[in-house]
Amino acid sequence: MRKMIGLLLALGLVAAACGSDDTQTTATTSATTAATEAPSTTATTQAEEMAGPEMSPAELVVDAQTSDGTTINIVSVTLPSAGFVAVHSSVDGAPGPVIGVSDLLTNGTSTDVTITLDEALAATDTVFPMVHIDVDEDGQYTFMPPDNAIDLPATTADGAVAVTAVEIAVEG
Repeated sequence: MRKMIGLLLALGLVAAACGSDDTQTTATTSATTAATEAPSTTATTQAEEMAGPEMSPAELVVDAQTSDGTTINIVSVTLPSAGFVAVHSSVDGAPGPVIGVSDLLTNGTSTDVTITLDEALAATDTVFPMVHIDVDEDGQYTFMPPDNAIDLPATTADGAVAVTAVEIAVEG
């Protein structure tokens, strides 16, 4: 039952992740996720413990950019606790499978974060950077629903997933 709730929650978070198509997008987020409203699971409990009222929200700034298709650059990301930026491919205009993940980022602001993609983009495409919190504090990105949805996406102050769409123009 918990796995089913986790799967439904993860799918709901990804479905809610449809962001705007702005060329520069800023998403203000906090470590509290919609998962904290669901019945308690290990990951949910850890997220609740991390999401104290004193935590500042996370912020993600990404510009439309030109690349050789192997990397994406995040202008800045501010995290209330350690975490990652996972880059999702686009599937029917919404976040799809993860195609690249940043190294572990410490709390605070990191600028000019370059993420190497697992496979190069073949043509200009839209991707979806998404902020995740290292909930289990193991330094490893773990988010493969339904079985390993541990490092949950961060959410904005209004409860939306902290994700944005960005166009990568592939040259060369």
